[in-house]
Amino acid sequence: MRPAPDPLASSLVLALAVLLLAGGFCGWTYYRREFAVRGRLLLTLARTLAVAATAGVLWNPDVSTGGGPGSVRWAILDASPSMAALDEGGAPVEESAATRVRALESAGARILVADGGSRLADAVATAAEAGAQEVVLVTDRRLADPVSTASAARRLGVGLSVDEGVAGAAPNLGLSRFDVPPTVAPGRPLEGRVEIEGWAGDSTTAVGPRPGAAGTSADSRAAGARLAPELVSVVLAVDGLPRRTLHLPLLPGGTSSAAFVLEGLAPGPRRVEARLERPDAFPLDDRRVRIVDVGSEEAGVLLASFAPGWEPRFLLPVLAQATGLPARGYLRTGPGRFQPMTGGRTPPSESVDAAGLARLMGRAELVVAMGVDGAAQEFLGRAATGARGLVVFPADGAGAAAAGVAAGEPQEGEWYVSGAPPSPISGELGGFALGRLPPLDGVMPLLDQGGGVALEARRGGAGTPRPALVLRDDGGRRRAAALAGGFWRWAFRDGEPVEGYRRLWAAVGGWMIADERFRGGEGVRTAGTVLPRGAPVGWTARGREGQEVGLTVADSAGVSVLDSTLAVPPSGAFATPPLPPGPYRFRAEAADTTIGVFEVESYSGDMVRRPVPAAELTVAPARDRATEFGKRPLRTLPWPYLVVLGALCCEWTGRRRAGLR
Repeated sequence: MRPAPDPLASSLVLALAVLLLAGGFCGWTYYRREFAVRGRLLLTLARTLAVAATAGVLWNPDVSTGGGPGSVRWAILDASPSMAALDEGGAPVEESAATRVRALESAGARILVADGGSRLADAVATAAEAGAQEVVLVTDRRLADPVSTASAARRLGVGLSVDEGVAGAAPNLGLSRFDVPPTVAPGRPLEGRVEIEGWAGDSTTAVGPRPGAAGTSADSRAAGARLAPELVSVVLAVDGLPRRTLHLPLLPGGTSSAAFVLEGLAPGPRRVEARLERPDAFPLDDRRVRIVDVGSEEAGVLLASFAPGWEPRFLLPVLAQATGLPARGYLRTGPGRFQPMTGGRTPPSESVDAAGLARLMGRAELVVAMGVDGAAQEFLGRAATGARGLVVFPADGAGAAAAGVAAGEPQEGEWYVSGAPPSPISGELGGFALGRLPPLDGVMPLLDQGGGVALEARRGGAGTPRPALVLRDDGGRRRAAALAGGFWRWAFRDGEPVEGYRRLWAAVGGWMIADERFRGGEGVRTAGTVLPRGAPVGWTARGREGQEVGLTVADSAGVSVLDSTLAVPPSGAFATPPLPPGPYRFRAEAADTTIGVFEVESYSGDMVRRPVPAAELTVAPARDRATEFGKRPLRTLPWPYLVVLGALCCEWTGRRRAGLR
């Protein structure tokens, strides 16, 4: 049997080869390409050192640091909001975690604080790259990415365990959901739903006949006694004033929900709040806020699906993000009934009938209709006349007429995208590998010569290309007809397919609203009316690209927290620093003045998340790394970078003194 090669000898041979190649290249440069100057040998050595050190950083071998097993043990402290919850003794969980971290540090472990919103996978990867062989998680185990965290440890070959000395949190309840529509029509009630989730210890109380009730014996009272769930009070307030109190039963599963109706809301933006009336271990999940515009049925993007399909669930979020408009989606569930769907940035509202959907279409800027046949085409002809943009996914030739396109019946087979002819969106698709996308199906032949072909496909990847997407602009209205089905297959796959899906429909949505004054799209506004705590405040300034915007933000007391002039990038999106939780008003001045409100929510859903079993976060170290104590990757050490900078500075100084540039 041939003996296994010595890894140390192989590394030395490879390092020597790198030095020889670097030295040979640098020597050839100075002795063949440069003027003969005094000291060029020293200049050659300086450049050789810089090139060799750079090659070593790119190679990134493990090098000895002279330490023992203790130097490769790391402890990652979870600094997510849930660590501030109280334990059974009334002390924050983070105090016991800090005690455990000090003990691990005194035992020789290196400490890494992870403040990534209960996501520890990146912290594990950082520790492994810095030479860790064993990683101890000091956490309450309420992780948002437990699978990714364990997978990162397995992939990098480090051991992973959970410190068992961290105290557990006391019983806690939180508002896991608070759904209300973003807009309400004038005079209509506000309908919503609230859900509580968590654990409250003993969630049942004995309920029976009142003590001393006449006509009851001790036996009958014992037989009639029963266990009833505890009721939890949720107060609903509008603009700070309580309007209604809900009493939700705390069921054994720890989750309970209830629908509610609030009537008589005054017109304008209203701050609707749900507040859990029960002290517990974590107050940050006891309050949820939404801002509802009363007196408006704004629906910038309205998607209506007249036939079952996968496309709506993928397309609506892409269009909402690309256009920056409020987005709603409805699926036909029966004759004249349309059920709201989740997606985009707009919470679902109540179901509507055909007349209600027609009313919403009349207020929308961009209408997306899917599964359009002859009957649906007649409906669109009446309801969507006011929409400035219309995207149609026809089911037959009659449905294609809704987009002003004459097409035949769908042709079966697998149709592969073959190219993107010159069109308003070809720039967004240029350089993208269209041929590697999953096939489409049901391509409908284009029968007119109106042009506007934006995407072509070939059956089986060969033959004559057929239009798969057509864009038409008649001057007052822009239309798009998807003459193929199965675009959703792209969104099902990671990598290039999902990126191609986003590029395509974001480009279509952007073209639909380009150069138009959309009621909900143009102007300066926040990315949402309610923003998460601790995150930068996102802004969209559609129609103000390349301009300067004077932005002023004030808190509830009228104190200015931001007063600045910002240049809007070409994307129309920018961000400002995070703000503390609370309500805010903003004023943006550019070509016109925009005034609005938003809220930074204090809510954190970390404690609603169930703790992950410690066994799921335990990973044994890989055998080939378990014995490599005292080693770290080269690029995690500072001296290679100092060598590169020092050698370059010396060479530059020498070249200037020798008369070289």
